[in-house]
Amino acid sequence: QVTVNSRAQQLGAAFLAAPLFVLFYNLLFQHQIINTSIPLNDLTSLFLLLLFYPIAEELIFRGMIQEYLASKSNKSIVTSYLTLSNIVTSLLFVAVHFINHTPLWALLVFIPSLVFGYFKEQYQSIYPSIFLHIFYNICSLFLFI
Repeated sequence: QVTVNSRAQQLGAAFLAAPLFVLFYNLLFQHQIINTSIPLNDLTSLFLLLLFYPIAEELIFRGMIQEYLASKSNKSIVTSYLTLSNIVTSLLFVAVHFINHTPLWALLVFIPSLVFGYFKEQYQSIYPSIFLHIFYNICSLFLFI
């Protein structure tokens, strides 16, 4: 059982992990996996990247798919932190990212996706995963700079 205090600490750690993921990606792959065709001076593209996509993806993946899978799998726990519904949803999330991203970049979204799903389940709310996703996307902008 996760207490309210430890859950808040975990959420804080998840926010702190976003810049670390960006540093890891940047150091390990040195921009090789980034689609640099995104025009950062285009306000529409920035709006889509920073707000629309994170909100839409979280509503679809965590709010609908993960919720549906959880109801069908009786919230089966795979590890002490991960449920079957979170893992399957994260695999689907990765699959969708193959459409517009390189294979390596698409695969790398698996871990943040698990984090988003974990907090959706811990808080029984979509809002923590939405805010985390937005923050992760904001941090990912540093890969384009």
